[in-house]
Amino acid sequence: MDAVGEVLAEKEKEAFPWAAGASLAAALHLGLLGAFLASSLARPSSLTPPRAVAVRILSAGSIRAAAPAKSVAAAPEPVKPKIEKPPEEAPPPPPSEKAVLLPAKEEKKKKPTPAPVTAPRASTAPAPDVSLPSSAAEGSGTGPASAAGAGGNAGIGSAQLDQPDFRYPYYIESVVAALSTNWFKPTPVIQTPPVVHFRIQRDGTVADPEIVRSSGLPYVDRAALRAVLASTFPPLPPDWTGPHVGLRVTFE
Repeated sequence: MDAVGEVLAEKEKEAFPWAAGASLAAALHLGLLGAFLASSLARPSSLTPPRAVAVRILSAGSIRAAAPAKSVAAAPEPVKPKIEKPPEEAPPPPPSEKAVLLPAKEEKKKKPTPAPVTAPRASTAPAPDVSLPSSAAEGSGTGPASAAGAGGNAGIGSAQLDQPDFRYPYYIESVVAALSTNWFKPTPVIQTPPVVHFRIQRDGTVADPEIVRSSGLPYVDRAALRAVLASTFPPLPPDWTGPHVGLRVTFE
């Protein structure tokens, strides 16, 4: 242990004089109490007697109101300036008999307004039918009626309907446009164009696609089937009551 540690150990062993500290604190408190008592006895507090106030009661009739203060004289109103009327001019003397009347100036001739030119009205003739030409039924001509097809339209030769009463050319045009987008012709020249038959359900989905006439080339037939399956068709018209529509499409 070093010197500092020894000094601290000795200080811890020494006892604090609690008795002397308590006696000193008691003596200080007693001294303060005695000084307070001596100061209060040396200057006794004196009570001041209450002051009497004389009050005179008067009757209600003898009370007079104070005279009102003189009102301040109102400022005089500003005098409005008088507006004098100008003197009336004397009428001109009547013309003498010798006066010569000057000829009145001729009014400028107004240019004639041109007649309004009406633009030629647009022709109200009905627009030409935008449906594609239909093709004859295959075989002996007794097959189902042919609807608006896609003759020469991006490789779609014709589109024949199984339901002759399906009279919605705009729908057939949308079907042909979708097929034309997905038909990729494998060879420049096809001797026998394949024919694919399929059905379009109410919601526009394709059902039962099949090759009804083969081209003789398997990859061409597969390309035609792929064009049908890859196409997205809109739902059938709401006023069409049939459950589906059958189509025979020729791919050229």
